[in-house]
Amino acid sequence: GDWEHIIYEEDRITYPETFARANQLGNVLQSSYGISKGDKVSFSMRNYPEWMFCYMAITSIGGIVVPLNSWWQGDELEYGITNSESKLFIGDQERLDRLGDRCSDVAKISVRSNNPEHQEFDFYKVIEGASDKLENPVEILPEDDASIMYTSGSTGYPKGVVATHRSIIFAPYYWITLTTMGKAALGEAAPEADQQQIATLVSVPLFHVTGCHAIFLLSIPVARKTVLMYKWDPEVALDLIEREKISMFTGVPTMSYELVEAQKKNPRDISSLKDLTGGGAARPPEQVKEMKANMKDTNPGIGYGLTETNALAANNTGDVYLQKPDSTGFAVPKLIDLKIVDDDGNELPTGEIGEVCIRGACTFRCYWKNQEATDEVLDSEGWFRSGDIGLLDEDDFLYIKDRKKDIVIRGGENIACLEVEAAITEHPAVLEASVFGVPDERLGEKLATMVSYREDQNIDETELSSFLSEKLAKYKIPEFMWFQTEQLPRIASGKIAKKQMREEAIEKLGG
Repeated sequence: GDWEHIIYEEDRITYPETFARANQLGNVLQSSYGISKGDKVSFSMRNYPEWMFCYMAITSIGGIVVPLNSWWQGDELEYGITNSESKLFIGDQERLDRLGDRCSDVAKISVRSNNPEHQEFDFYKVIEGASDKLENPVEILPEDDASIMYTSGSTGYPKGVVATHRSIIFAPYYWITLTTMGKAALGEAAPEADQQQIATLVSVPLFHVTGCHAIFLLSIPVARKTVLMYKWDPEVALDLIEREKISMFTGVPTMSYELVEAQKKNPRDISSLKDLTGGGAARPPEQVKEMKANMKDTNPGIGYGLTETNALAANNTGDVYLQKPDSTGFAVPKLIDLKIVDDDGNELPTGEIGEVCIRGACTFRCYWKNQEATDEVLDSEGWFRSGDIGLLDEDDFLYIKDRKKDIVIRGGENIACLEVEAAITEHPAVLEASVFGVPDERLGEKLATMVSYREDQNIDETELSSFLSEKLAKYKIPEFMWFQTEQLPRIASGKIAKKQMREEAIEKLGG
């Protein structure tokens, strides 16, 4: 109907308007840019309404969406566009400016740009006059590829995670099933279609599966209003919750905690808020109780999933979460299977710690152009080895204990230590570097590095940070740096003693 779909600052866009814009773009992609079934189209921008239009338009005509990390710098954006073999790139002013003259052979469309050079291919100029009904429908099958989302693992460049239409669609319908089952168990009736519209706040990047699947895509089948934020600010978020009658908030645990703290200092009428959920990183158990104590009308929740599983694996919410605050929850039986295995792939009994494996219709098809990496984590029976270390208790609740892979999770963003180490060692003064995470109360982890440099040269934190800013997104630049001319410490095998350095760094930082 005419319910509102997207709220962004002064823009209020209804569902029919969203579908009209997406259809216009879909028609133009086919007629003017020659995009056909199976072609890749990449895009990168802030959380603008146009991000959603792009995703819907491309998938609707059988194209494959490639949503690139909007924090990436020029070289990283070029990698994503080139590696995915995108025929077209859609970006806002900041992303297009970062890209510069790279990928000159790839067509571009600009979004909300004031740069005069971008006006000829402005989004609304491009779709002007196009039909708001899809003119050339394409047959799309469940197992057709739908998206390539890049994720940082333990190795250098981010890997492209290829998901099918089935695996993506499975995610929102899994959450709908979970919610419906929960309401039935409590004897609550399903909401009537003509009741007041529910609303959610979009505070996390849409290029992550949390923002894309749990918020954007889930909102469409449940006719939810989505309110976009320009930039995360807990005070602004609370104002929006009050004004737009937000009923559900999903963000990294840091955000929901900051929301609670801001509300304590400056209370608003946020009685509409019922669900306060998170994902992307662990939440300290004491925060769960504090959230419930300070926001009595809300249900705290946490979810665990990966890009490779389209954000699905386990969920924990409500009273059960308060009883088991250090668990990331359970998987709905018959829909998702979980098991814990040892290094040889043997299933471990209840309570024993090993690698978390996930199986379901939600799992990805492959890593783009990387069969070797695919075979390492995805077996013939559909089990995905997550790289996370955990256990299942007697109630089949999952507890994540550690990571097998050499990655740091900073505020929900995966950072491959190897990628950052490679960038640091490109500096002519650097001999070797080790990158690792140190605990941080707000972000979960922060990035730190120990650097060995040449005796005849000099380097400091300012110089290295400036050097890396040209190569890496800001969140990948270590916040703590130590420099020495001696070789970095080694373990018996000759490998760099990363664990030892991490422990020493935590001690230096007063941990």
